[in-house]
Amino acid sequence: MSNQTIHVAIAGLGTIGSGVATVIQDHATKGSAIQLVKVLENNPEGSYAKPLYQQHPNLFTDDYQSIVTDPNIDVIVETIGGCTFAKTLVEEALKHGKHVVSANKDLLATEGKGLLELAKQSQKHFLFEASVGGAIPIIRLLENYLSLSDIEAILGIVNGTTNYILSEMDVNNLSFETALSQAQAKGFAEQDPTNDIKGYDARYKMTILIYLATGMWLPVEAITVEGIDTLELPDFDYANRMSCKIKLIAYFSRENNQLQAFILPLMLPQEHTLAKVTGSTNIVAVKGKYSDEISIVGKGAGSHPTASAIVSDIYKTRGPVVPPPFRETDVLYQLKPFSEYVFKHTLRFDAYDQPGIVGHIGTTLAKHGINIYALEQLPQYHRHSGNEDQVIFTLTLEACQEGLVQKAIEEINTAPYMAKSVFVLRELCH
Repeated sequence: MSNQTIHVAIAGLGTIGSGVATVIQDHATKGSAIQLVKVLENNPEGSYAKPLYQQHPNLFTDDYQSIVTDPNIDVIVETIGGCTFAKTLVEEALKHGKHVVSANKDLLATEGKGLLELAKQSQKHFLFEASVGGAIPIIRLLENYLSLSDIEAILGIVNGTTNYILSEMDVNNLSFETALSQAQAKGFAEQDPTNDIKGYDARYKMTILIYLATGMWLPVEAITVEGIDTLELPDFDYANRMSCKIKLIAYFSRENNQLQAFILPLMLPQEHTLAKVTGSTNIVAVKGKYSDEISIVGKGAGSHPTASAIVSDIYKTRGPVVPPPFRETDVLYQLKPFSEYVFKHTLRFDAYDQPGIVGHIGTTLAKHGINIYALEQLPQYHRHSGNEDQVIFTLTLEACQEGLVQKAIEEINTAPYMAKSVFVLRELCH
């Protein structure tokens, strides 16, 4: 195929698929070796598909067998999403000798091992640069430029929706609900934003990155995740007072044969590279044993940025399927229990103003071997509720294990002075 036109079929002409079609057509006007020959779409009258359908109705089909069995199609671009029909389509495409390019992080994170093994058996490419970070070439970096055994840590902001919301809460003092509505109005957030705001989208992406760094597919549910929907404005006031920014961080590290991985809102020092990334921008920083830290920044979502990564993968199918499209390792890694991770915790208390509150909290923390580093009151959030005043204050703890903090919080939450459960913010300890 090195000197031949690459004939492409796109499966699913939504936001991303329509972007791919646009980029391919634009390249075609400049003598590109890529040609769009078929589109699999059940709803050609949909808002994204309709413009192309009106121009080229002959390209469209709703029969997936017609594209996987077509001998003239070289590459199938899967932009359907989900893990049911998309899995069937990818499997059938590979079995029928098609290369596959996908942006489907859900599918990769949950079914990647089997699909990559099938691609190896079929001696076909299964490429997925666009599944993590949109236009950011992080997968190519991990696959081609860093040795498997040299990658020590990955730290990233890999969800543009949540980064936009957190930026608006911080800079413009917007409530979470207002910032989310604004993100939806601008097209950064889906009408059902659950996957983004709960951190699930970032967890899928981190699962893929961990595989590329270790050769091991962790079960998605094994990675601890907390979203951003319980953050409140006092958290940003406190973070700014501590010269920090709050970001939803996807984190992975390894030491010897033990891995740590999580998706959490973290407080980062303002001078930290990731703390400076605002809006819907993504960033991934990779720390290598010999390469120190490499950071890649760019648009992590959107039709055209993601499409550019997909088209780049299409061109890559011209090359031989060497090395195999998956990482091999003889090392068996163990995921460290989250209860054993060490953080510097900040606890936000929303309590009824009564004597002895701090004393009781301090005694409870001490019982679990936890030392208090600092106490910060937020008087601007004091309010009168019924016959009692409610106060908000924070306690920053000295570095300690997560499990100890959770045991102490469980006990504190039962106290009669607690208006709502303790909220936890964390900082990395190095």
